[in-house]
Amino acid sequence: MRSPVDVAIVGGGPVGCACAALLVRGGVSVALLEAGTAVEPDARALAIAWSSRQTLASLGVDWSALEATPMHHVHVSEAGRPGSTVLEAADAGLPALGYTVRYSDIAPALRRAAGAALHTGVRVSAMEPPAGNGQFARLHLQTADGEQSLEARLVVVADGQGQWPGIRRYAKPYDAVALLVDLHFAAATAGWAWERFTPEGPLAILPRATPAGLRHTLIWSVRPERAQQLAVASDAELAAAIERGVGPRLGAVLHIDSRATRSLTLAVAEPRTAPRLAVVGNAAQTLHPIAGQGLNLGLRDAVDLAAVLCDTPAEQRGGAAMLAHFDRLRRSDRLGGVAYTDGLIRVAGLNAGPLRTLRGLGLAALDLLPGARQRLLARSVFGLHV
Repeated sequence: MRSPVDVAIVGGGPVGCACAALLVRGGVSVALLEAGTAVEPDARALAIAWSSRQTLASLGVDWSALEATPMHHVHVSEAGRPGSTVLEAADAGLPALGYTVRYSDIAPALRRAAGAALHTGVRVSAMEPPAGNGQFARLHLQTADGEQSLEARLVVVADGQGQWPGIRRYAKPYDAVALLVDLHFAAATAGWAWERFTPEGPLAILPRATPAGLRHTLIWSVRPERAQQLAVASDAELAAAIERGVGPRLGAVLHIDSRATRSLTLAVAEPRTAPRLAVVGNAAQTLHPIAGQGLNLGLRDAVDLAAVLCDTPAEQRGGAAMLAHFDRLRRSDRLGGVAYTDGLIRVAGLNAGPLRTLRGLGLAALDLLPGARQRLLARSVFGLHV
């Protein structure tokens, strides 16, 4: 690969690939470094906000090939308590609030968008910041051809693993595990998604259009011991637990297609920039998946960083002034996304009877306060901190 480059991106996941593709289109020289060689099989369902769809379209991603399932309505409710609200795409003036896509579909599509900038089978073993007023950082690489080095004005870390000079990663494990279930409901309606507070923990249900018809992915945040019980329960026992949590609105669970568990941690990198270094996506913030904010926030990281780099003269790319500008640009959205997601989990954990009643009344109030519902819509659709 050519050295030096303006930007070296570490991590060839969706956010790293999107950032590389945006930079290539802006005329910035970039090397995208990915340790793996092929996209790992991963059937996770991801929630893509409308603004993220616009980003993908700007990169030439073939939307029809993603088999994306639109979400026109999101129903939010409290199990066993009065009060609910519905977020509507029409209220936001959009054709959809968002879409459900598979990681195994979107990851290859964004790799194709990154094109020749992507170098697979390349592992970064170390980074050397420049000495004094130097303009290039040096990356030490391990490749199939042996050890190499690469110089870049800016190193962008889009991979959540590893330690980087000047960046600290603060992590707070949640006392919960995500139960991920692909399943088939008897009475679900196309275009709807659900978020529900239950005594066992908050859950989200995302629609998935398949050749066999409408299916769903359930993400349920429960205590670790309960997750272990449900992970080994029979299909009938798991279906009964889900029906109790979800209520009658979607009908009976007809079939459990698959299930898995995932540990949950809130992790934030601070500061998010250091000399000749910036972190984006999961490297900058790893969020609870229940609110569907993680990938969308990461894509906005990529969009804003690419815009700043493209607007900066080549000799100033990666400099302190440029990095400070990027940090200011992202701070409000980033802090808003972290606070919104973490706050949602904290509110969901308030399970004393009176507190659950207050939470239900709060949902009912959203239907009576259009301004509050619009702010919730803005966070869901655009991720705006309003």
